[in-house]
Amino acid sequence: MIDAFVYPVSAVMKFWHWLLAGVFGMESSNSWVASVVLLVVTIRIVIVPLQWYTYKTARVVVLMRPRLAEIEAQYADEITPESIQAHERAKKELHKEYNYNPLAGCLPALIQIPFFLGLYRLLLRMAVPSSSAGHSLGVLSPAEVESFRASTLLGVPLPAYVSMTPEQFAHLGTTLADVRALAIPMLLAAVCFTTLNLAISQIRSRSTLDWGSALAHRSYVFIWALVPVAGLGLAFAGLTGLVPIALLLYWVSGNFFTFIQTIVLWYLMVKLYPLADDHRAHILEKKSVELSRRREARDKKRSRRRRKLSAMSNPSTYAQVRAEIRAEKDADKAAAEEAKAEKKRANAQRREAMLEIRRKRIAERKQRGSSDDSQME
Repeated sequence: MIDAFVYPVSAVMKFWHWLLAGVFGMESSNSWVASVVLLVVTIRIVIVPLQWYTYKTARVVVLMRPRLAEIEAQYADEITPESIQAHERAKKELHKEYNYNPLAGCLPALIQIPFFLGLYRLLLRMAVPSSSAGHSLGVLSPAEVESFRASTLLGVPLPAYVSMTPEQFAHLGTTLADVRALAIPMLLAAVCFTTLNLAISQIRSRSTLDWGSALAHRSYVFIWALVPVAGLGLAFAGLTGLVPIALLLYWVSGNFFTFIQTIVLWYLMVKLYPLADDHRAHILEKKSVELSRRREARDKKRSRRRRKLSAMSNPSTYAQVRAEIRAEKDADKAAAEEAKAEKKRANAQRREAMLEIRRKRIAERKQRGSSDDSQME
């Protein structure tokens, strides 16, 4: 299945090599190197509309958020079938007004996956001699594959990688020192651009973060934790794994293009879909509430810690203080469990109301079907 994605990607690469070497007379080795970069640029340009649609969908969610919050607050305590239907209608009308489809934001990311799988698999199989030796890859002939493998970048073969054995270095006519001299700077550039892209994405997310959503906030914190992990993982793979110079070239050029694309699309998004005062006020209000909640929880922990430390200087009161703190924690836990149980009961009532709505709709459809059959007779 994945190999099917290799065909369109290899066709693009073959076109660029034919244009550079066959039409403009560029040396074959240099044309293959340039073809890798142009292949990345071509694929990225093709998926720019998908990236833009993803950005636009996320921005529309931000623009709808104040009014959506009003709708949710209006129907927060409503559990009757009529109120649930009214709630659904209000959200559908809002989505229609903003031309928003909740499922549409996932499609661009899914459509992009085949492009990247095909590009990565093509370069890996072209650069590393394996069972595909002597065979075509996509629309590339065996001779073109071998020509690619014989190409060099700054004197280093494209199939070379840092963790090769001495025999493999000798077979390719290069040395570990030469490969490291090129691979390590490229790897550092790839790590820097990857880390920078993630950081910029996080900064962009923070500017419109839904502070009222625990899931959104946890995801934001989790991705920040992944930023150094992604950089270290990329560096480890490049130094110890099967990552040829050709793939490093793909990593550097791809991440650099992503950096430029992110800056440009973010700028256009802010200009074309600016936030109004009510949007900024809503974000700041939710942020203030969330920060106050976290500050209150933090202050409560510090207060209990100080009380414990203070009681240690007076052993006669230590047991009493510990009992008081334990009672406070138990009360907080009981309140949280009660709130959770209340929310669970409300959700169960809403589910029952929604089932009733579905049963009525099914009955109405059956009734319409029966009346249509009787009319036909």
